[in-house]
Amino acid sequence: MPSRHKSRSVALQGLYQKELVNEDLKEILTFRWYDKKLDKDEKEFAVELICGVIENQELLDTIIKKFVINREFSRISIINRCILRIAVFSIEFQKDIPKQVVIDEALEMTREFESESSVQFNNGVLDSYLKNTKMDG
Repeated sequence: MPSRHKSRSVALQGLYQKELVNEDLKEILTFRWYDKKLDKDEKEFAVELICGVIENQELLDTIIKKFVINREFSRISIINRCILRIAVFSIEFQKDIPKQVVIDEALEMTREFESESSVQFNNGVLDSYLKNTKMDG
């Protein structure tokens, strides 16, 4: 059974590579760097997230910056920036996914890849963002 959580984690790792070392998108999308099995649906969803975030990064960053309080955007860790971008991309463009599922997944990834203080930070940013968007999902 395909796992969207797994796809999101893989997308996060791909976006991290892109941000950290400016890895070529074509190379990232080969998934040769990922040493576990990805089924077709998991891979397709990861590609959708990676490409969607990269294509819309300027818009996503503009949205996120509106809700980051008391911190320079550039001082947010790369992992947290990527998690926030994935979440905001999903809410803005993947209307078939309930917003609360997106938020829960973002916080789960933050727990997995970052710290508990990062969970609180990301939750605050995403909560503020959601309060300023229509709650239709």
